[in-house]
Amino acid sequence: MAKYSFLTRRSGSQNWYYKRDVPLELRAPGRRKQVWKSLRTPDRRSAEKVYAATHAEIELRFDQWRREDNLPIAPAGTPTDPSASNPTAAPLTPALLRKIADSHYLSIYENDFDWRSDLWRRTRDNEEAFWSGDLIKHPANDWQQRNGQSYSYYALLMEEPVLEEVFLYCVYFARKERLQKLRRYYDLGDICGIEESAAALLSSQQLSLSDADRNRLLRKLLQTEIKALEDMTAGNEATFDGIVSQDVAVDVKERKPKASPAEIASVLAEKYIDTMARERDWPPKTTLRKRAEIREFLEICGDRPINSYGQEDGVKFKDVQSALPVYRQKAPFKKLSLTEAAEKATELRNKGQDVELLSPLTINDKIGSVSLLFEWAKTRTADVVNPVSDQSIQRRKNRRQGKKVHPWTIEELNRMFAAPIYIGCQSETHWKQPGQSVLRRSAKFWVPLIGLFSGMRLGEIIQLQITDVKEKDGIHYFDVTPIGIDPSDEEAVDTHEEKSLKTSSSQRAIPIHKMLFDLGFEDFLEFRRASGSTRLFPEYEKAKDDGSWSKQFSKYFKRFRESIGVSRRGVRFHSLRHNVEDALRNAHILKEVRDAIQGHGENGVSREYGSGYYLATLNEALQKIAYDGVSFPPAQNIANYAAPTNATL
Repeated sequence: MAKYSFLTRRSGSQNWYYKRDVPLELRAPGRRKQVWKSLRTPDRRSAEKVYAATHAEIELRFDQWRREDNLPIAPAGTPTDPSASNPTAAPLTPALLRKIADSHYLSIYENDFDWRSDLWRRTRDNEEAFWSGDLIKHPANDWQQRNGQSYSYYALLMEEPVLEEVFLYCVYFARKERLQKLRRYYDLGDICGIEESAAALLSSQQLSLSDADRNRLLRKLLQTEIKALEDMTAGNEATFDGIVSQDVAVDVKERKPKASPAEIASVLAEKYIDTMARERDWPPKTTLRKRAEIREFLEICGDRPINSYGQEDGVKFKDVQSALPVYRQKAPFKKLSLTEAAEKATELRNKGQDVELLSPLTINDKIGSVSLLFEWAKTRTADVVNPVSDQSIQRRKNRRQGKKVHPWTIEELNRMFAAPIYIGCQSETHWKQPGQSVLRRSAKFWVPLIGLFSGMRLGEIIQLQITDVKEKDGIHYFDVTPIGIDPSDEEAVDTHEEKSLKTSSSQRAIPIHKMLFDLGFEDFLEFRRASGSTRLFPEYEKAKDDGSWSKQFSKYFKRFRESIGVSRRGVRFHSLRHNVEDALRNAHILKEVRDAIQGHGENGVSREYGSGYYLATLNEALQKIAYDGVSFPPAQNIANYAAPTNATL
């Protein structure tokens, strides 16, 4: 092997990197398939000097993973010694679990191939038995909807039946039925059907497991079989969808709209927004955003009867949105219409100027809002066509390229904590000017620190109540909940203090990092309790126009960033969540645990089971958040500092 076989460069960087594939036996959920580590120098000789130390560091990381993979899988509070239930049972380690699951995955493919081979042989020997359904079940009800029309792919095939094509579709349909059945078993928690396969696998490995480990294996094998069938059917689905799109003769989006009278789009849009806001309980912020996005469509395409729009309107809307600049309220786009702003931005970009355009995510969100309006309108008015049904923008596969939010650098964080707010300013109002007051009783002091050591969203922090700071088994934590509670009556809901969360998974317990207590958070908490306020940060209220908790502080924080010279594109308060994610990742915390802390939802059926990670598990992970090189404010007694006045924006 070459002396520096893992030394390479990375696109977009002048520095040398250590790049290495993670061995197959160590790959697992929460671990990357490759290790990239910057050697922090563009000079090769300098990079070679630190190469050996980096290589040793990665080897140690791999050794740690091997040790972790060879530890028995056992929930907290249960004995890890398998002899407790079965004297001859071997411990089920993560590595062993992956090995058995991988073996099962391959056997599913092999068994499927053997089954198809035998079935195809019998089909060729006796076509009559195949066509009669004696060899394999033919689809009895595969009717689906496409662009407003009902169709059966099996019926299309049977118009001019070809043996090979019908055979393949029957095989595909049989797999789909098996997949639906397995998903239902998983939802029910029924693992009996996988026991025979598990017994065969254990016998081939000459293994014996305890009852608890055997149940874990059965669940894993059921997940593996579901994954294998999903993989096998995925390619077929794309093929069949492509054929259907060619065979379905009439495509709704190409119909010419009829000129029958219908409601004006703007009038119907208001009815739609009122209905959806009421039925789906939209917060004011969502209602305002949906209304604004639909109004943009009406401005670009005109306010006409709802059934007079066609595909050309959808194309026009997408084209204008794709050319719109992000900052339309500033010169030279101020006071221009949407179409004029798009044309101006295109003109400037053609001249070589750097004009930031709307992201594909933003454009797709607008297209989605318009699409939902027209789908709703179809239920009320005849001959309505959805003009944006196929106008979404394909996002880049590599999402890290051109991402809009970046974490704060160490140098930028040091600028933050060297600001007068943290080392001494004149007052709450004159927070930019150096002075003698450290604002340890102010949201300006604590909100960024909480964000940096918890990963909470800004709105989640601002809406915290004093009663949301709780303690269990010696662990202090923030209880992030959607409803505010009157402290005098724990059963009563204070509707005036109603809170909101981004998603259902946002409701969670987040342990409080020890650094916050080192900086005086307990003193701050006692001060808030003594003040009679129900909220931690009462100086920032919910915005009256859109109902968001973050708006007022967000305006202040933008001014704060500018005051310390942090104006790099993509760096904002939300960037602190990225810092937390990086800190947890570098501490080798599993992705599932990171997601639980950050409030990201689980994927798949696993989200329906259990109550999540134990608080102790989350606390152990969160306390590992560290920012080497950052100079935080010194720990001091809050009593030495004056109380703030009302927040000034």
